[in-house]
Amino acid sequence: MASIRDYDHLIKERPVVQPPSFFSDAGRRRIIFQLWDWIEERTYTLHLYITRDTPSGWQTQHGISIYRAVLREELTAILEGVGFVRVRWMLPAETGFYQPLVVAMAG
Repeated sequence: MASIRDYDHLIKERPVVQPPSFFSDAGRRRIIFQLWDWIEERTYTLHLYITRDTPSGWQTQHGISIYRAVLREELTAILEGVGFVRVRWMLPAETGFYQPLVVAMAG
């Protein structure tokens, strides 16, 4: 079982930001968000920002990575190509999880 972003949908919208998420662990708060700079149709630079509430004040970390949008059909072909069988996609409407899930059996 694995999960990927719903790139089948996202490459049509080409979002530039993922809204902030807020977390609190043991009284320490974190804010996490992403900016997406699209380079090509299916490639983007992801900027990950993590802002933490620390004893000395708020501190932000920034990381950068290049992402490639892999479509469900593409990942299905890869899985089948390396021997997985009964590849099945389960979408958020079915699972309640926010991203598509793929389930496959080792052949």
